[in-house]
Amino acid sequence: MKIRKKTSTTAEISTASMPDIVFLLLFFFMVTATIKVNEEQLNVQTPNAHSITTVDKKFLIKELFIGFPKDVRLGTSPRISGNNKWVSLDQIGQWIQEQKSDLGEIYKDQLIVMLKVDEKVDMGLISDIQMELRKSNARKILYRTLDKPLNF
Repeated sequence: MKIRKKTSTTAEISTASMPDIVFLLLFFFMVTATIKVNEEQLNVQTPNAHSITTVDKKFLIKELFIGFPKDVRLGTSPRISGNNKWVSLDQIGQWIQEQKSDLGEIYKDQLIVMLKVDEKVDMGLISDIQMELRKSNARKILYRTLDKPLNF
């Protein structure tokens, strides 16, 4: 009986579908990625602070920007912006309800509103915003300031 030698075979992985897979992964990550756009419609120059506090649960923070429009066509009076949308004073309650609906049921009462206010905005407007936040049961309010406190 004659024993035949086996011919050597090489195992190759087919790479014909590799570009399709790479394209699908790239498309998936492009669609699911979120890019936070800086608030560029308002000029907001934050004031200095005497003390600074940090928040542990950052996902509870929702920001409202109050400042003067960069575009002159939008006027020269202070405007309110939240989530890259203009919010009028009487729409703040609706904005709060939208922000609370984004949070889980456990965290709805723990919503923190961070006001990033230009230092030249009239305190009357800020007071009116605080009253609207109180009416909407958003009682935790922070004010965004510069990172370094003032030294007196």
